[in-house]
Amino acid sequence: MVLVIIVVLVLFFSGVFDFLHDREKVEDFFQDSGVLGPIIYILAFVAAQPLSLPGAALIIPATFVWSWWEVLLYSMIGGIIASTFGFVVSRWIAQDWVRKRLPAKLLKWDQRLSERAFLSVVVLRLVTGYAPAADWVLGISKVQMRDFLLGTAIGLVPITAVLAIFGDDTVKWVQTAPLAALGVVFALGCVFFLWKKLKPADAI
Repeated sequence: MVLVIIVVLVLFFSGVFDFLHDREKVEDFFQDSGVLGPIIYILAFVAAQPLSLPGAALIIPATFVWSWWEVLLYSMIGGIIASTFGFVVSRWIAQDWVRKRLPAKLLKWDQRLSERAFLSVVVLRLVTGYAPAADWVLGISKVQMRDFLLGTAIGLVPITAVLAIFGDDTVKWVQTAPLAALGVVFALGCVFFLWKKLKPADAI
């Protein structure tokens, strides 16, 4: 934990956070990086995502540098590595301590989550995208690494593909039609709810 705090402080005072929040600087940097650009991009994604920088902050500038399928590939690699890091750290540092203090209702919820682990991770990713909080919650849960990795990989594809293909237009659409964006999230939640209700009890 002390090491994590030190790393965050070093990044903060070095100005890395300011750089990652400046889209033009990020874009210019990757354009000048040549063949090393993809590697640096993946490493930047891994460094930024656990620190709560939205994935779109890096994905959208990347669309001005590479083709959509390259952005999709690099972002997926970076996102999965970053999410796995958050998952492992959460499980290693906090799982035992947090689980001992969880109320019975939340433990029952965790049990249901682990029983449908793969689908639960997919739906959670569809709703939350690259949000680090999802990694931390899943790390505390009993979800197995295999279900986490597969569910994360599949669940991140839609949002990553949309951002990679449409770029800045995606953000403009969300800003101009926020209710429509919320409607999509709500629809996904309804699908998951109906699936749970209609699924036979013996299939759980």
